[in-house]
Amino acid sequence: MSDLVLSHYRILDRLGMGGMGVVYLAHDERLERNVAIKVLRPDMLATDSSRGRFRTEALALSRLSHPGIAIVHEFDRENDTDYLVMEFVPGETLAAKLTRGPLGEAETAEIGAQIADALAAAHEQGVVHRDLKPGNVIITPEGRAKVLDFGLAKLGPGEDDATRSATAPLAMAGTLAYMAPEQVTGTHIGPRTDLYALGAILYEAATGVRPHDEPSIGTLVYAIAHQPPPPPRRLRPELSAAFESIVLQALEKDPALRPASATEMAAVLRGTAPGTTRPSPTRATSPRIESLAVLPLVNLSGDPSQEYFADGMTEALIASLAGIGALRVISRTTAMRYKGASQPIAEIARTLGVQGIFEGSVLRVGERVRISVQLIDAAADRLLWTRTHEGPVGNVLELQAQVARSVASEVRVQLTPRELARLSGPRIVDPRAYEAYLRGRFHWNRRTAPEMLKGIAFFQQAIEIDPGDPLPHVGLADSYNLLGDMNELLPHEAASKAKAAVRRALEIDPELGEAHTSLGFLHMFYDWDWRNARREFEHALELHPGYPTGHQWYSELLTASGEFERAIAEAHRAHELDPLAAILGTTLGDAYFYARRYDEAEHWLRRTHELEPGFVHVMNDLGRVMSESGRYDEALMAFDAAHAMSGGNPIASVGRAYTLARAGRHDEARATLTYLEAESTRRYVSPHAIAAVLIGLGEYATAIDWLERAYREHDRALVWMNVHPRLDPLRGDPRFDAIVRRVMTGS
Repeated sequence: MSDLVLSHYRILDRLGMGGMGVVYLAHDERLERNVAIKVLRPDMLATDSSRGRFRTEALALSRLSHPGIAIVHEFDRENDTDYLVMEFVPGETLAAKLTRGPLGEAETAEIGAQIADALAAAHEQGVVHRDLKPGNVIITPEGRAKVLDFGLAKLGPGEDDATRSATAPLAMAGTLAYMAPEQVTGTHIGPRTDLYALGAILYEAATGVRPHDEPSIGTLVYAIAHQPPPPPRRLRPELSAAFESIVLQALEKDPALRPASATEMAAVLRGTAPGTTRPSPTRATSPRIESLAVLPLVNLSGDPSQEYFADGMTEALIASLAGIGALRVISRTTAMRYKGASQPIAEIARTLGVQGIFEGSVLRVGERVRISVQLIDAAADRLLWTRTHEGPVGNVLELQAQVARSVASEVRVQLTPRELARLSGPRIVDPRAYEAYLRGRFHWNRRTAPEMLKGIAFFQQAIEIDPGDPLPHVGLADSYNLLGDMNELLPHEAASKAKAAVRRALEIDPELGEAHTSLGFLHMFYDWDWRNARREFEHALELHPGYPTGHQWYSELLTASGEFERAIAEAHRAHELDPLAAILGTTLGDAYFYARRYDEAEHWLRRTHELEPGFVHVMNDLGRVMSESGRYDEALMAFDAAHAMSGGNPIASVGRAYTLARAGRHDEARATLTYLEAESTRRYVSPHAIAAVLIGLGEYATAIDWLERAYREHDRALVWMNVHPRLDPLRGDPRFDAIVRRVMTGS
């Protein structure tokens, strides 16, 4: 470069020197502008590979046009000197900026988002940087980040043979401290390799230290390949959990677990930076969220047959979060009503009475699954936390646990040692078994006998594949419990099958709250073992305080025991956890009914009927409230509607016959009684139900005969003997009181 001139560029100053070249500030004499000129270092001029790599940078930059990437103006040779003319970017390198100390979270996140934008543009053109580091990022006087130095860039399909040969031996090319594990091990390099480097830059910018800073090359390479970095908040506690989450995700060893793209990472970083759209507050200002709803995860596969998987993932995430006692998490039945809904987040939150909304998507491709989720502060419409997890289907329980731990950290919920242990060690599952389990729950949740039988088949299939997974055993127990409740199985048959299933679940996992709930149900309704039923329900709620069925069945035990105030409180808790579940609204109404608080019972039952007009149980229970209130005509209309909804189930006729008898229409009541007695010879009809009609007719002695038969047959309806208003005329009769005593003592 004689006379400091290269072609029509006059050299003004040297800006710096890197691994391959020297960069000068020059003036373009033709276009009257300053430019940056990069030339090969003198010691590399005779190296063909160096020239090839230099040409690679020129080719890479020529493909790119983005405000976050320095523009290439020209690539040429003069007097055996290869040179690259680029846009001159004033400012200082990020490396120089960091010599003054770490940056604030907001500034770091915004710089990271701008770098991610630039990487997204490069990746779209098939260009992977491979040497991203603070020294290759310029921060302009306006605070904009520009990515420089694509000298080690890897071009995608379309590169010519000369470029391919020049880049082929560069598996270890790059700056070691910012290299991804796949670079140091020489495995496949792709766009997510750059995302690792960006994660390392963000880590350093926010904490002042590199993720791995071992003193020797050997130990540094080992750490990059095998050791996780210390969590950033251990070094700077004021950083938010959301920011820490995206940085650590970018630094995952497995590229598949990093953010899916630079575009996604930019969006996440802008969500975490205060002052941007839906900012994530720092931990000091983050709201304490104590209630949230998980909206149904969207199935991104495009395959309707995979809906069961998305629904199953939703249910599993709800279960993981509901296991955190300090959180009130809306349960599955209510959450699934918002599947495909388009209501604003704030409106959904108001309806459900929650502070946070959790939404996202799930993509199942073969044996891999990706879960993308975000947590929103509904009142402020602010994004608090977002994350994408990807891995084998067999690791989905760990992915769900990671999500639950991160949410707990972000909303500043203190996990108990038991909760932390459960979220820290989920087992690996067989993908085929887990798929069968999800299909089983999909059918079980439809709550009809034919669907439950389909669910049982899938639960059994899951057990055959993986006998050591407790969840399918709980699914079987729940199915047999409810089939017995529907009178689709004889009481002893339902109890026998349910007990075998739940005991196996508890052998596998003694700390599974759902299993203890199922066992409590069995002790109460089939064993009449009230002491152990109470113990199981209370233990279940210690293990899984957010399980609405646990609160529901515990409320029923308290109701049957005559502890009405506590029963009503538990029923309200169940309803709060799943406010759109008709069965829980009915349970609440029933608690008031047995307490003889008929006006309040009617209020909750009518409210539930408005939500679920076709739910037979609520209409039947409305009928009995009005019957006990002496409003016989209204009661008969309700019972007629319940009978029609049930498809003519004989049990739905009981309330109508009892009310007819109470209203003095004995002939009509006796006709139904004759029908029920005849039906009992062909299928199971609750003897307790026939006794209720006889009580309405005033035939008390015969009613007690049927109640004694109910005791011999272990009719589950007898658990209500101590509190049922229909049985009040019999109280004080020695035979009746003896049956009550035997049921309530389990003797």
